[in-house]
Amino acid sequence: MAGRAVAVPADPERILGIGAGTLRQLAYMDATDRVVGIGSVRESMLNELPYLVANPELGDVPTFGDRGADRDGDTEQILAVEPDVIFFTGNSSRADELQRQTNTPVVLVEIENILTSDGRDVLFETWETIGEVLHSPTRAEKLETFLKDTVADLEGRTGDIPVGERAEGYAAAFRFQGAHGLSTTRGDTTMFHLVNVENAIKGLETDQKSITLSHERLLEEDPERIFLDVASVERVLEDIDMNPEFEALTAVQEGEVYPVLQVYRDMRNFGPMIANAYFVGKTSYPDRFADVDLETQIDDVFEALFGERLFGDHLHAQFPHVYRPLF
Repeated sequence: MAGRAVAVPADPERILGIGAGTLRQLAYMDATDRVVGIGSVRESMLNELPYLVANPELGDVPTFGDRGADRDGDTEQILAVEPDVIFFTGNSSRADELQRQTNTPVVLVEIENILTSDGRDVLFETWETIGEVLHSPTRAEKLETFLKDTVADLEGRTGDIPVGERAEGYAAAFRFQGAHGLSTTRGDTTMFHLVNVENAIKGLETDQKSITLSHERLLEEDPERIFLDVASVERVLEDIDMNPEFEALTAVQEGEVYPVLQVYRDMRNFGPMIANAYFVGKTSYPDRFADVDLETQIDDVFEALFGERLFGDHLHAQFPHVYRPLF
């Protein structure tokens, strides 16, 4: 995807995904049976991140070093697992360097947000590139069809709502380097955009990973609904206890504070993004989503991505606060 020419084996059986979010793309592509190593993971991630929950065997393969942005493992550990191909997210010069150091073909892919059609096109190209190398183009086509149909479904339900009549929401406490309090937010709220819900914090269109508002600003905007990262529930409850002025918020008084699934952990989790969008849509526009059984819909999302109905079988029990009023 960087215009490099890479000679790969005819049928690679041993693969690695290196760089933030790369292993998740291999899980989407149903290729985890070929993965021979992963970046180091904390025990909790195996029970919380959908792609690891769906593929528990990944917790037993060797590790090749730290994972995440700007972390691409240890060369000796990579060599020890003898990969046929490495899929990598990062810059092309580092891909070339990694290829020289490991004497292994390094195929560079990119991961973008599903917020825009351009971002989705990048993701489609990533899936197609992986599919070409692994001879699984049909899987890439199925993923593309699923994402296109899902975005079209959400837009079809809410796209005709005039701007002045749209519901508003506030995205609170989304995880970034740990849990956050109620006044922490971010601008790229995909779960709002996909169902045409306006951000209650006016003018907050930004790609910053974390923004802290003043308490005065949050109270002034007074969002009608608050959707918060389920991983930050305890922190938010402590925050309200320590700052009783938050009890004056309409959403707190009306019981319109809802934990949603984690999105920003080990890069963007597209499954929870889509699941959260359906929840935000059904909560904000119940008449537009009257035919949607939320648990069934969310399990349909995870089944399309991972072949497993993860929500009812696992995630709902793991996160008992999710998709229900916090108060």
